[in-house]
Amino acid sequence: MRGPSEGATSQREGRFHRNSENVENARTCTQNIGLAAVVGLACVVPLLLTISPWLLTGRGIDEFTTIDDLYYSVAVRASQGQVPYRDFMLEYPIGSLPQMVLPILAGRSVPAYRYAYIAEMLLINALMLQVLAWQVGRREGLAAVPRRLAWYFLCYFFLCRMIVSRIDLVPALLAFLAAVEWFGSRPIVGGVLAGLGGLVKIFPVLVAIPAGLRELSRPRETWLRGSIAFTCSSVIGVGLWYLLGGPGLMTSILYHAERGLEIESLYAGPLMILGRLTGEPMVVELGHGSYELKCAMAPAAVAASRYVQLIVLVFTLVPFVRSRRRSGVQCAGALILGLILAAPFFSPQFIIWVLPFILVMSGSLGRRARPLYALICVLTFLIYPVFLHRGLIPLWKPAVLLLNLRNFLLIALWLLMVFGTESAPQPADLLVKHGDSEDGPLS
Repeated sequence: MRGPSEGATSQREGRFHRNSENVENARTCTQNIGLAAVVGLACVVPLLLTISPWLLTGRGIDEFTTIDDLYYSVAVRASQGQVPYRDFMLEYPIGSLPQMVLPILAGRSVPAYRYAYIAEMLLINALMLQVLAWQVGRREGLAAVPRRLAWYFLCYFFLCRMIVSRIDLVPALLAFLAAVEWFGSRPIVGGVLAGLGGLVKIFPVLVAIPAGLRELSRPRETWLRGSIAFTCSSVIGVGLWYLLGGPGLMTSILYHAERGLEIESLYAGPLMILGRLTGEPMVVELGHGSYELKCAMAPAAVAASRYVQLIVLVFTLVPFVRSRRRSGVQCAGALILGLILAAPFFSPQFIIWVLPFILVMSGSLGRRARPLYALICVLTFLIYPVFLHRGLIPLWKPAVLLLNLRNFLLIALWLLMVFGTESAPQPADLLVKHGDSEDGPLS
């Protein structure tokens, strides 16, 4: 039997060990935050290398035409008092306006706006790195963070010009945070983020499907908090959108419904090969801000894509509903990738949407998915901008085959995300409650 002095000594030793562990964890966490900041700064280097022809000679860069021709025009008109959607058509939802308008504060010239927009996106890229470092540290331990940041930098090297010249990194970050929070311990925050993300680009609302199903399976435990928050934020956002643009809201929505078959889509690739083999007439034309394939079977492919999207949606959700080990965050990423594949339009920056979902995968699933995604990034860079104008648009056979290879690998990655399971349930995905988890099975 221990005396009072021995018990006091044991308590002091326990407190000392706990304090030592807390200090070590805080030190490691600080190191990883610093590492994420360093990687964020390092991301400037490959960007400068890739845009050096423009910086040194003033020669145009294809990716930046979106900034100069579209985003800058929106910012100038808004700064002049014109109302988006009412006074001029804008293809993006209302949530994209702050991202496009804020850089005009740096100056009204095109170069000033371009520099400010790039700086804005580099800041968002740095925020993405911090979020990834935080999430990987929570799920797998802080020692795994440096390797994931290295994978991010590798993918960024090939995607950097699209990351800083498109709006897509913002909704990708919102979709990822929405999935993490909704399937974690803060479903209200997740629901609001999913609603806000859907007001920037539509794809973050896909997070609400598996998360909503999870809540509906346990209404007494979840009180449908995330679903209610998502619905309220979406309704308020759409209401503000209508107040701002009036009937222009429907014009913006119908713009996408009228789009044709984009040449990088999953359907266009086989049609281009078939056309080369059979001699069927086909041509590539610029329409709706992208290059579309015009041939006899293109309208049928666009019509069929609606049904394919529904099939992909159900196909992705079934394993999530049936399995006790399926991650909700993983399912949300798979749904987003499935939307990319099944849609009749596919722009190269769309692969940014699943970047954070791929990088946080753990175990053997992550070890298989990350190299595959990195290869997809390389092939996407070769397709756009390297071979777009001198290969894909003139339907040069090697470029068409390269496109089909990239799309085939995307299908393989999607199947891996649908059917693959991580080595063990991840604690940051799980909200333990009454002996079960919020990221457990639908039951």
